[in-house]
Amino acid sequence: MSKKGFLFGLAVGGAVIATIANKMDAEKKAELKAKAQQGLADFKDRAIDYAFYANDAAEDFKVEASKHFEDAKEKVGDFADQYQAAKETDGGSFSSSLDQATDSLRSELAKVEDDQGDDDDIVIDSAAAFGDAEVEKATETPTSAEEKEADEATSEANSEAASAADDDKPAK
Repeated sequence: MSKKGFLFGLAVGGAVIATIANKMDAEKKAELKAKAQQGLADFKDRAIDYAFYANDAAEDFKVEASKHFEDAKEKVGDFADQYQAAKETDGGSFSSSLDQATDSLRSELAKVEDDQGDDDDIVIDSAAAFGDAEVEKATETPTSAEEKEADEATSEANSEAASAADDDKPAK
């Protein structure tokens, strides 16, 4: 719909201009034509000026970019020279110095491991310390008095069974 509206407006505008141009006398037509040609020439001149401005800006950008590129290239070259000089003065390569540092770190860690013994470790075995029945009793919480009595009876039966089992074992 907008294309049709635009084309309709363009046609109406062209018709109005044509009607006005036909009603003008020759002197006014010549003056209008001269003004239109002058405006077109001014537009062309401005376009050319802006093209020259853009070209000058692009050239300036190229010059600045090449300066920065040369500076970066020089810095990288200086760094490479310094690295090569340091490598030659050390008498070894980077990987061998890294291997030496790794070996010294490993030996220090081995010394620390040797200094610390297994004597400092504390192991808690709840089954050995309290017995299996006591651990189960501690983890379960009865909710009523009847359940408490049932749990006490069960724990007494378990302890009696454990005592009987201990009595059945031969002595060493």
